[in-house]
Amino acid sequence: MKKRWMAAGAALALCAGLLAGCSQEEAGEWVTVYPDRGPVESLVEDTGTLAYGDEYSILPAAAGKVTLCEVEEGQQVEAGQVLYTIDSGDLEDQITQAALSLDSARESLSQAQAACADLTVCSQAAGMVSAVYCHVGDFVSQGSPVADVVDSFNLTLTVPFAAQDAEVMTAGDLAVITFPGRAGSVTGSVERVYDVSSVLSGGREGVYVQIRLTNPGSLEEGTQATAQVGGAACMEAGEIRYATSQSIYATQSGQVETLNMEEGTAVTVGQTVLTLKNDSLTNAVSNAALSVDSAQVNLRQLQDKLADYTVTAPADGVIISRSVKLGEYASVGVPLATLAEEDALQVNAEIDEIYIGRIFPGQQARVSFTDDSGEERIYDAQVRRVDDTGVSSGGVTNYTVELTLADTAGLKAGMNVWVSIVTGGQDDCLRLPAAAVSAQNTVQVLREGKAVEVPVETGLTGGGYVQILSGVTQEDEVILP
Repeated sequence: MKKRWMAAGAALALCAGLLAGCSQEEAGEWVTVYPDRGPVESLVEDTGTLAYGDEYSILPAAAGKVTLCEVEEGQQVEAGQVLYTIDSGDLEDQITQAALSLDSARESLSQAQAACADLTVCSQAAGMVSAVYCHVGDFVSQGSPVADVVDSFNLTLTVPFAAQDAEVMTAGDLAVITFPGRAGSVTGSVERVYDVSSVLSGGREGVYVQIRLTNPGSLEEGTQATAQVGGAACMEAGEIRYATSQSIYATQSGQVETLNMEEGTAVTVGQTVLTLKNDSLTNAVSNAALSVDSAQVNLRQLQDKLADYTVTAPADGVIISRSVKLGEYASVGVPLATLAEEDALQVNAEIDEIYIGRIFPGQQARVSFTDDSGEERIYDAQVRRVDDTGVSSGGVTNYTVELTLADTAGLKAGMNVWVSIVTGGQDDCLRLPAAAVSAQNTVQVLREGKAVEVPVETGLTGGGYVQILSGVTQEDEVILP
């Protein structure tokens, strides 16, 4: 269809509407019109086609067999709706292996931390340090003794009783301890009765009973003592023993870094007595921690990739094409389908190179079409973009102009419409129907019953009108051709 500034049919209709005040000579030779005041728009008009302006290619981020396809052409979808799922079996196997690797790395870290914790040596008993076997700076081996601890306040005495006497004794029974060759006695209590009898000197049999007592201050380990429980006396004397008498051992190998004890120092259970330095153990903890971090990152990255196997709609819209269906294979970067936003309909018009220089983004326009009832439906539009590169055909170059629509009710992609782009305009102009003005910018004015050619200065032209800047007034009766 040929491009034009105005629709000739529209101009004639407008002329007919302005014939109020027009006169016809008795002979019926002329039809006239008076210039009036009103708006004049400069238009570029052509046909256009409705199309979706914003289309989304549904691209998979992972490759594999399509295991779910919830896509049909023409289907309405919502943003975030699942459209496709892709087989992720291989990735899930990798995730399982990565989880096992993380568990292994954590176990290695736990073992390294435990070994490193052993560089702090604690006393396992309460008492007094009786001997220290190392100094700061010494190297000690794992399992070697570093000190002895004794508890000289709490004492034990183990002596045999006749079986019939021992069998009626219970823990907590009062015991009186005496010391051969010494005056006085101390009290204690039965702590344990042995389960079996033992052979004593002279072929006798007796049952050992362990008695606990508190050191009055002068007793030493090895002192001979006897005991009496109730009315029963022990069968022979025994030796006083410290309740605690044990060594503190190095739990790891290393160099003594700190030493928190000396002979005669009192220690409690769990008290730190020395620390060791072992760079290989501390480095092992650091390396194991790095391995855990690396395994965690690897697992998290694999888990994050799972989302790539579920393809969702990027926006509300309609599926306008589908290229992959259930059971087929998806490839990274190859579209599975195409989605368009329903309210993103636009009009594409091909404008002749003669007029393209007058069209710019932001210009107002009108789009219209006639429905099946014969009613013309008009929509407001606006120029959004003008292509920089045209397409030549038959010696004419056309440029695509995109227009956005304020309302899309009743419109469908692919419809053909009429486009009128407003390239200029002015309100309250002195104007004449375009048919009354010749190509040489002259008009025929009826004066004293005769047609007089009058030159006029024109301005805007469009919408069936020509703006008259000078040459005639509203009182002039202008002849229509």
